[in-house]
Amino acid sequence: MSARLLDPPADTIAAPPPVRWIVSPRYDLVFFIGSCVLTWAFFGIYRVAHHFGFFLRGDSVLVTYFLFTAFFDHPHILQTFSRTHFDREEFVRRKRLYTWGLGGFIAVGYGFLWLGWEAHLIVGAAIYGTWHIIRQHYGFIKIYKGLNNDRAVLDNVLDAAAFFVGMFSCFANDYGDAARNGPVVVYGEMKVEVPSLPGEWGEAGWSVFLVLISLVVFRQVWRAATGKGVNIPKLLLMATSVGTHYFVFFATATPFLVAEALETVYHDVQYQGWAMHYQRQRFPQVRRVVAKWLLMGLLYGVTVGVVEVLGLLRPGGWAMWLFVPFTMVVLFHYFVDGLIWRMRDDPSLRAALLPKPAASAPPEH
Repeated sequence: MSARLLDPPADTIAAPPPVRWIVSPRYDLVFFIGSCVLTWAFFGIYRVAHHFGFFLRGDSVLVTYFLFTAFFDHPHILQTFSRTHFDREEFVRRKRLYTWGLGGFIAVGYGFLWLGWEAHLIVGAAIYGTWHIIRQHYGFIKIYKGLNNDRAVLDNVLDAAAFFVGMFSCFANDYGDAARNGPVVVYGEMKVEVPSLPGEWGEAGWSVFLVLISLVVFRQVWRAATGKGVNIPKLLLMATSVGTHYFVFFATATPFLVAEALETVYHDVQYQGWAMHYQRQRFPQVRRVVAKWLLMGLLYGVTVGVVEVLGLLRPGGWAMWLFVPFTMVVLFHYFVDGLIWRMRDDPSLRAALLPKPAASAPPEH
C-alpha cells in the first residue's frame, strides 16, 4: 500500500495560528525583547572604562552608573508621569496619590537621610527594584499569552513556575553572596549590613528551574507537533529576562552600582518602548508627543545623574539632599506602576494599547 494513502487528508491538518505581537514584530523585538543586549553592552562599557580609565576620576563604577542613570534609568522614570500626571483622566482618578502621596514618599526619604540611613535606602530601593523588574517582565509574558491564546492551565502553571523560580534563584544567589561577604558596599565608604540567606538557596533554585524549563520546552514541542502553535514572543521574553539575570547574578561579579545598571537597563528600554506606545495611542492630538517626552526624559536624566554622582562622591554634602528625593521618585514609580497599567480595571486602556482580539478557538483547559 502506498504511504501516501496513509497520510491524513490535507484539510484535517490544522495550520498553527499566526503569532501575535503587542505593536508589531519589529517594534516588540527591538524594545520589549531585543533591548536585553544592553545588559551585555553595559558590561562592556564597565570593562572598557576599567581598562582605559575614562572621566570621573577614571572610576569605572561611576562611569558605568552615570551613563546608565542619566541616559536610561531616570529618563524612563519620567515617562511614568505621562501616565500619572499628564493623563487627565488618570490624574483625577488618583489625585491624592499623585500629589500628597508623592510628597509623602519624598518626606519619608528625608527621614532616612536625617537618620543617616542613606545606604539602607539605596539598597532597599534596589531590592524593591528587582521585584519591580521581575513583575514587569512577567506582565509582558502574560500579555503575549493572552494575545496568542496560550492560556491552558498546564501552560500557565509551568510558565509561572519556571519564570519565577529562575528569576528568584538568580536574586537569591547574588543576595546570599553579598551577605556572606560582609556589608554591601554601595560606593566608597557607603556600606550597609543586610540579613543573610543560606548560600545554597540560589543554586538549589536554579536546579529546580532547569527541570521546570525542560518541561516548558517539552510542552512547546508537543504544542508544535499537535498544531496548537508555539508562543514565540513569550518564549523569547522568558529566555531574555531569565538569561540577563543569570548573567548579572550568577555569571559575573560586579560592584553594587554596576550590577544595578546591568540588571535594570533592559527593563528601562522595555518600559520606554511601552510608554512611547502608550503616548502615541493616548495622545494622538499632541504633536510629536513621543519626541517631547524623550527630550524631557533625557534632560531630567542627565540632571539627576549629575546629582547622584556628586552625592556618591560626597555622601555628607549638599547633593545628597537632592539625591534622596530623586530616589523616592524612583520608589514612587515602582509603587504606582502596579496600579496604572492594570488593564482589567481600565478597558479603554486595554483597547488603546493592545490589538483587537483575533477570531480564535476558546482557551484551552
